[in-house]
Amino acid sequence: PGLCAAFGDPHFTTFDGAHTVVLREMVMWMVKSKKILIQGLSKTNTGNFMGFAVGGPFMLNHTLAVYNSGLTGDATGKLKVMLDGREILNHWDEKGNAEFEEPFLLWAARRTEWDVSMHDHDVLSIKPSINWAVGPWPKRFQQAPKGGLYYFKLPNEVEITVSGVDYMSAVIKMAPQQGQSGYCGNFNGVAEDEFAPPAPGSVPPLLVPAWNKAVGEGLEQVSDADNLFKLASPELALSAALVQQASALRVGRPEDPMMASPCKDAHALDEAEHACDSIPDVDLRAACMADFCLTEKVSVVDDAAMSGVMEERLSDGRVPLFVGHGACRDIGGQALRAVRTKGVRIAMECQELLREVGAAIAGVVGTQLRTEGTCELVVRPGTDVHDLLDFAPSGGGWVDADLGGGVGDPHGGLGGASFVAGVEKDLSWNCWRLD
Repeated sequence: PGLCAAFGDPHFTTFDGAHTVVLREMVMWMVKSKKILIQGLSKTNTGNFMGFAVGGPFMLNHTLAVYNSGLTGDATGKLKVMLDGREILNHWDEKGNAEFEEPFLLWAARRTEWDVSMHDHDVLSIKPSINWAVGPWPKRFQQAPKGGLYYFKLPNEVEITVSGVDYMSAVIKMAPQQGQSGYCGNFNGVAEDEFAPPAPGSVPPLLVPAWNKAVGEGLEQVSDADNLFKLASPELALSAALVQQASALRVGRPEDPMMASPCKDAHALDEAEHACDSIPDVDLRAACMADFCLTEKVSVVDDAAMSGVMEERLSDGRVPLFVGHGACRDIGGQALRAVRTKGVRIAMECQELLREVGAAIAGVVGTQLRTEGTCELVVRPGTDVHDLLDFAPSGGGWVDADLGGGVGDPHGGLGGASFVAGVEKDLSWNCWRLD
């Protein structure tokens, strides 16, 4: 068996390991075969992944649907599960857990946390195309993920693991099927025949690995007659119908976001990058750029920024997030301004310093630590670094008591954007940002 992941805009990691993006409102085939049918539903013209439905002969023509309740107007954004039109897994115990069984068809469970005795550890091993702002891949399913953690065991040894992180994050585990197609790929063991890379210069270097266009069979909009969502519930059927109508209106337009890049040319890309540069979240910034190129409206920047603010307000607090092995870099790959400590040399202490100082000073956006070096705080341009004097890191404070020396020297840079977007790969460095 293999794994296919879908999440976000939606992005896909196919069974063969290709990384593609849809950026379109549509009801799509995730898996299309004679026996197994799995469809996905994405909303808005940047394609937020909001639900999936399972049916076909292997399900004895029953239909299972899982969707983010925001799809039907519920602002809580919790996950709902429907089997043949009736809601299941909606009665939880005091721990937020629930189970459901339909003999010979479905065993399903809701948990608030990852259970090593139940969940498939392989789900946590999927390799993302880039470092997403929501954190390392396992974070989507571990540590009490948003919306809960759902697990489904279906006939033919098909298993699906789902959380409400990033609208919805879902991983399908199954064996290859004869004539298989769809956005999860053809499952022939060859990733290269499932995508076309974006045109050179059409997307920022940071996003290139995640911005491939899917190629192959089964990538068309699901027809009205084949739409599994319409069998799930009346309200979901209406939402699916509206998505299909919206998608049909966009087919054939020059700005159709099914193209490899949402921006029509390098000039449009430059304008989008400039307009959305102030948004630190990688996913939101990518969505902002896509919206900007598709609509050419400055208002989408405010919408994306407000989404980021709301996500931050709803989070449990900003925590250090490991970005990668390398010195911290902005979206353009440029060094950011860094302020060195004299004696903080342990990774845990470096992260704790970021948590403490970042909570008090808005301009502190990350930290980096080099092997045999000392911890450095990464700050936005224009940040008054003298505010750091209110903090006394262990081991002797900051390099130069007045912070006049060592600021950004030699590798930290004096410019950069206002957020940490990635790293310049170097195994001797570690980089964290506030999430």
